[in-house]
Amino acid sequence: MKENGNGDTSRRRPAVIVAVLVLAVAVICGGGLWWHNHTVREHNQALTSYRAAVRDYASQEGRYRSYLDSDEVKSASAIKEEEVSDAKTVLAMSRDVKTTKPALSRKTSLKTALTGDASTGELKKATENLASQISRMKAEVRTIKARVLAVNASKAHKLLSDAIGNADKILADSSGKVPDGDHSRDELTKTLDLAKKTLEDRKSVLKTFTDAKTTLDTKTQAVNNAVNAKAAQDAADAAAAAQAQAASAATGGSGYRASSGGGSGYRAPSGGGYSAPSGGGSAPAPSNGGGHPTWLGTTDGSPGTAHWEGDHHIVEQEF
Repeated sequence: MKENGNGDTSRRRPAVIVAVLVLAVAVICGGGLWWHNHTVREHNQALTSYRAAVRDYASQEGRYRSYLDSDEVKSASAIKEEEVSDAKTVLAMSRDVKTTKPALSRKTSLKTALTGDASTGELKKATENLASQISRMKAEVRTIKARVLAVNASKAHKLLSDAIGNADKILADSSGKVPDGDHSRDELTKTLDLAKKTLEDRKSVLKTFTDAKTTLDTKTQAVNNAVNAKAAQDAADAAAAAQAQAASAATGGSGYRASSGGGSGYRAPSGGGYSAPSGGGSAPAPSNGGGHPTWLGTTDGSPGTAHWEGDHHIVEQEF
């Protein structure tokens, strides 16, 4: 019995070994297949991520270059220190624009043309580099936009400050020179007070400064218009007064002395019972109790007087 038992055990041992070997081979093969599939999936995912990163990079670089070359940046870059309230904003703008360079000009290890032949590790590394450069471009755009806003706000602040100074002067110079009972000046005073508060408020922003200046300029112009209107009216009144005075001087009050002597050609009106001496003054003057008479009468419908001076008859005629 014992021999038989040992014999059975001996016969079963090879079968067990074979089964174990088969199982081991199956496990190895299965593991190898799983690993292969896993590696393929990982590579495909890396390739997909890489290609997406390349597209994102190209898109971001386009926006980046476009913004750096935009009118907004060019305009802000052209603003001078004397045009702003805070010169530091201009200096910061100039520094950051000069040091910011297009992505392709940077010395990087960017790879944008890898294919599926590249290893998974190479694809992942390239994707990381692209993502880093995308983040950098976005950060630089945000920085430049902040610089542009700071410069423009500082310029608007100075423009408002200058407008306030001008409005103060206009308000002072226009006292008594507007025809609207100071209504326009009162409106300017209110707007001026608000503008000064806006200028001093640290929470004010670009649009606040711009809107305040626009309103202040409108009120200042209204006062200027009122001053000009009054000046024009005063000039017109003065011209009318001068014209009236000239007309009055031409039609009344001026004394005119005409002499009948020397052939002046003056003829006294007829029908008054008196004849003026003829030219040359050779005719004797009519007597009136031994003296020369004073004649009262008219020549052309206007009052006039006459008297004798020696042998000359002097007529004083009002025109």
